[in-house]
Amino acid sequence: MTQMLSIEDHEIELAERLLLPAGESFDEQRRAVIRCMESKDIQACPGSGKTTALLAKLSILSQKLPLKSNKGICVLTHTNVAVNEIKERLDDKAEILFEYPNHFGTIQSFVNKFLAIPAFINKYGKRPARIDDDIHQGYIERKGRTLPPGTKQYLERNNIYLPSLRFTLNDLDVISKTIDGTIVVGRTTPTYQRIKSLKEDVLREGILCFDDAYSLAYWYLREYPHLKDVISERFAYVFIDEMQDTDAKQQGILDMAFDQEKVIVQRIGDSNQAIYNSSWQIRADHLSISDSKRFSAVIAERVKTICPSPQNLNGNPAIENINPKLIVFDDSSIANVIPKFGDLIIENSLHTVEKKIYKAVGWVGKPNPRRTLPSYFDSFGKLGGKQKQDFESLLDYLKVARDHQQGESIATIRQFILAAILKSLRLLGIRKNNNVHYTETSFIEFISKENKALYEMLNLKLLHWCKDLFRNQDIGVDLRNFIRTQICPQFGVAINPELQAFLDAPASTQLALEQKADTYIHEKANQKISIDVCSVHSVKGETHTATLYLETFYIKYDIQSIVEYMKGNHSPPRGSTLLSGLKMAYVGMTRPTHMLCVAAHKDGCEQHLDQLSTAGWDIHRIFESSVHSGVETV
Repeated sequence: MTQMLSIEDHEIELAERLLLPAGESFDEQRRAVIRCMESKDIQACPGSGKTTALLAKLSILSQKLPLKSNKGICVLTHTNVAVNEIKERLDDKAEILFEYPNHFGTIQSFVNKFLAIPAFINKYGKRPARIDDDIHQGYIERKGRTLPPGTKQYLERNNIYLPSLRFTLNDLDVISKTIDGTIVVGRTTPTYQRIKSLKEDVLREGILCFDDAYSLAYWYLREYPHLKDVISERFAYVFIDEMQDTDAKQQGILDMAFDQEKVIVQRIGDSNQAIYNSSWQIRADHLSISDSKRFSAVIAERVKTICPSPQNLNGNPAIENINPKLIVFDDSSIANVIPKFGDLIIENSLHTVEKKIYKAVGWVGKPNPRRTLPSYFDSFGKLGGKQKQDFESLLDYLKVARDHQQGESIATIRQFILAAILKSLRLLGIRKNNNVHYTETSFIEFISKENKALYEMLNLKLLHWCKDLFRNQDIGVDLRNFIRTQICPQFGVAINPELQAFLDAPASTQLALEQKADTYIHEKANQKISIDVCSVHSVKGETHTATLYLETFYIKYDIQSIVEYMKGNHSPPRGSTLLSGLKMAYVGMTRPTHMLCVAAHKDGCEQHLDQLSTAGWDIHRIFESSVHSGVETV
């Protein structure tokens, strides 16, 4: 049985001095989370500082190591960025957490270390050579050249890319994951047998993609059920951060690997922000952190019902209360919505705060006959002739590309990534035979003719890079490596000082307003501010000074669908569309510190305006100047 530890108040006070600004302390909710040493879910509201509370607990536990029977602590996150952030904030105060028998890393690193690699050794008698999507991609493409012409034609006809082949989790059959979903190849055909043999050969040779590691992990746990006992003897405590981002595949591994009769498992996150197909079902007896450090009390009051599951939500009393705004428009005035937001920012003096960030966000960014982000800002997803397209660092290109998130403007994201590669060629002095610089078209044409394997690799990498930007993941390291190891050798050159500086330089702290993509520049009363227009997914985890949530169409108009929740009336959402709409709205509307604005078409909300006003929304009708039932108009 797990050694039961206790955390005392004086230990929490030491952690406060380590992690909090001078004079600040943890309140009772956070102290309860830090003290808790039993299996528990922790529901933490947006801006709650949950990671700081976790860090406090870890710093205290580090002083109690080693544990009885030399058991360890396992800390799991979703990204290496999160791992590095926690390491940096702990500094050298808890180095022991990163030593045996503890494990500190991503869920993928846990799967690799404790399951996939041992499974591979068990199955093939050797360690895998690499577990990496990019290495796997290039390798299986090269192997695929040996397939018979008929099999290649089958793959092409069905839009199945060799690097997308995956083993199923339940029986190691082969499937193909595509952009549009999962296609099961006919299993009784000779074509399927050839495809499966190819995939198995690549696996046998030790080249795994990340998903292969999960497939092997599931196989290993099924074949050797006692592994759960072995792993559970290794760790006394498991802490999982950002639990709402855990998908079904990851959840299944966690359930199979840890015996919660023997291991204390704490899952920390916000189930209301689960916009990535989360499988987390939060326990009824969970602990809560309901005080947000991020936003004002009035914002907390308005958004606490605009979510799948209501929770107590208290704002930060140190932040000025500005009533949330509802901007009501019609078809003829939709282009004035973002300018109105700009006016409200200046009228409420939010242009004078430090570290100001203003964003207009929406669920859907792809152009559509119905309302989407380009309906409000027609240059969304377009480069725009006046915007700078040449930058001094690779990270600046990616910073600008990040403004074109979510696959809603994939072509534009792709353009910026290719532009960074073309910049690298210019810095290397590489030109076409006619002594002119490569363009995107001429570069792609050249690669497709000169190196088919590199051409296919580049196309798939671009797909992965765009997908990663969709999820706010860093692609800088991989893109740098691709330029160094693939582009330079293709042209027979070595990296020169100019390219090295370009690849290594940090991102500019602030690109000039006119240089940023998807940015609206607003001017009023001799004041000039920038408002970034982007998708909800791209701002997850961010903090803004003011946020405008724009109504868009996904099966239904989202604001029209959640108007009752905006009034403060909550009922359990029925249907996946409403559930997703509430999650998106909650993520988007909990970004601002000072001012929340929502834009809605009059057709879907005009009959509700009196009740919305009573609920605390300031109404701004921008399509006519008549007074409507005492509601503010402009």
